[in-house]
Amino acid sequence: MNHLIEIVHDAVAKQQPIDLHIHTKSSIDVTQGNSFEEFMVAGEKLGIVPGFLDHFQSEYFDKPSYPFSEPNIGVYVDEFRAARDSGYKAYLGLEVDYYSPDLHADRNARTAEWLDRHKDDFDYFVGTIHDVFDTKITIRPDLKRLLKTHGFNEIQQEYYQILEAGINSGLFDGFAHVDVVYRFCGKGGILQLEDGYSTDSRTVAGMESCVARDVAIELNFRGLDHPWHDTYPAEALFKKIKIESPGAVFFTGSDSHDVVTFEQSATMTRKYFQMLQE
Repeated sequence: MNHLIEIVHDAVAKQQPIDLHIHTKSSIDVTQGNSFEEFMVAGEKLGIVPGFLDHFQSEYFDKPSYPFSEPNIGVYVDEFRAARDSGYKAYLGLEVDYYSPDLHADRNARTAEWLDRHKDDFDYFVGTIHDVFDTKITIRPDLKRLLKTHGFNEIQQEYYQILEAGINSGLFDGFAHVDVVYRFCGKGGILQLEDGYSTDSRTVAGMESCVARDVAIELNFRGLDHPWHDTYPAEALFKKIKIESPGAVFFTGSDSHDVVTFEQSATMTRKYFQMLQE
């Protein structure tokens, strides 16, 4: 059993809410974020144990300021440990990008080597897919640009192929927002929301692969703030898999990029954490 699953089982047994998807100022998409300790202090007040999941992308290894390059990683880990050792309960993970094996086998190989080298510094590694056809589909203007050269059906197909490869890679303890490809589908988005998206059989297949490999599945509720306006995976699918696959293990994640969002998400964290126990 991987450590992430152990963390979830322990939290459920103790009825201790957890939010295991939090980004500090070290994530590349955070310009004015918060420190480990600021989140831990907030978590203590809220009664929610925070778990950190900063973005890890091997494509940035060669940037001198990248917090996860070899010269910098020690400082990052030491900052977490110093904050936790002040008396707070917290977990340290990484949201790790997995890339198309056809386009970037080199990036995935560098990722695998790094994760193996630093596995003792972290509590868990969570996989994620952000790039399809070398474009970040979770960034609105990037997806709009991609749609000029690729149909959405083609983007979906490629996304799910990479997702399946990532889950089966054996690199990850969990997988994040498994149907995030639909982030900009819906009111206020750039694509229409089709009925079948929230019950996509490929999302089901991905989660079933997670169950088969003892990989935890994130129940991410940041999608409620996106045009998708649902959890990732869609709440209907979360309930379906929970009933039909008793071995499935889900963990709650707010995907907060600052303390204010973490605090504002507390009600949702408690709600969805309670659903893990039902």
